[in-house]
Amino acid sequence: MQYRTSRQEVTGLVVNRRINVQPEYRHVARAMVHNLLKKGTFEVYDATQNCGKVAIEKRQGSLNQLHGILGFIDIVDLRNRDHAEEPEKAPDLSSSELMYRRFLIYKMFFAAEAPVIICEGETLAGTTAQGKIILKVRFYKYRRSSTARITGLDGGSGCLKTFISMYKKETAKFTAPGEKNPIIILYDNDSGAPGIRSVIKQVSGKVVNGTEPFVHVVRNLYAVPTPLLNGAQESKVEDFFEAAVKASVVGGKTFDPGSKFDTATHYGKKIFAYGVVRPGANSINFTGFRPLLSNLVSVIKSHAAAAAKVAPPIGATS
Repeated sequence: MQYRTSRQEVTGLVVNRRINVQPEYRHVARAMVHNLLKKGTFEVYDATQNCGKVAIEKRQGSLNQLHGILGFIDIVDLRNRDHAEEPEKAPDLSSSELMYRRFLIYKMFFAAEAPVIICEGETLAGTTAQGKIILKVRFYKYRRSSTARITGLDGGSGCLKTFISMYKKETAKFTAPGEKNPIIILYDNDSGAPGIRSVIKQVSGKVVNGTEPFVHVVRNLYAVPTPLLNGAQESKVEDFFEAAVKASVVGGKTFDPGSKFDTATHYGKKIFAYGVVRPGANSINFTGFRPLLSNLVSVIKSHAAAAAKVAPPIGATS
C-alpha cells in the first residue's frame, strides 16, 4: 500500500500518473553519457555484500551496460508516447533521445573497434563461419530498431545526407579519445549523388564531383562514391555484379535496381540482396568489385596514417 500523494514505485518504476523512469535514474544516465563523451570512461555504483553487510562499490562501466540503461529509458518513453491521449506529432527528438543519439554515435561510429561502412539501403554483407573469409570491417545493417529511429539511419540517400550533417554537429562536442577507425559513407554515383556531394561540401568545404576515390569529410568520417568505369557517367553498387547474377529470376520476376518498378514483373534491391546475393555468395564472382574495394582500402590506410601522425609516440608523457 502506498499513499496517493507520495511517489508510488513498483520494481523501480514510478507509477503515479503513468509508468515512468525515476528522475534520479535519468540524471545518473545523463552524467554517465557526459563523462563518456568527455573522457571516454564513466563509473557505475554496484551493491556488494561483504561479511553479510551490503556496501556500495564504484567501478568502471561498460558501453554495453550504458547502452542497456539508455535503451530501457527509451522503451519507457516510447511506450508513454504511444499511449498518450494526444500522441505527439513533433518529429524532433526529446532530450532523452538526443542523449541516446550521442551515445550511439560514440559507440557505433566515433569509437568503433573496426572500420564501419554505411551503404544506401540493404547491405550485401554475409555472415562469417568456418571456411569463409572473415571481414575486417563492419557493415552497418539497417534494421527496424531504436538505433535506426534515433540515428535516422533507415536506408536511402536521404538518411546519408542527414547523418553526415549530424555527425559533424554531434562529434564536435566529443573530447573523449576515439576515431581509431574510419566511418565510410558508401554512396551510389547516380542521380541521387549530387545531394550527398552538396552536403559534403557544406560540412567539409570540399568540392567533389564523384570521380575521386574518396574524400575526408570530418573527424573520422569519409565518403566513397561507387567508381565510374569505362567512361560511364553514373554507377551504383549493383553494376559491379556480373550480368548473369543480375539476370537471376526470383518468383518469376526479374531484377530492377531502380526505385520505381512494376512489382508484378520485377523485384528490387532488397530481394536482390537477400534472395540472390546472400544464398549465392559462395558461387558468385565478385571480381568486378575490385575497384570499389581498392578505394575502401585506401580510406582505411589513409586514416591509419593520419591517426599515426596525431598519436603521441610510445612512452611519451603529456
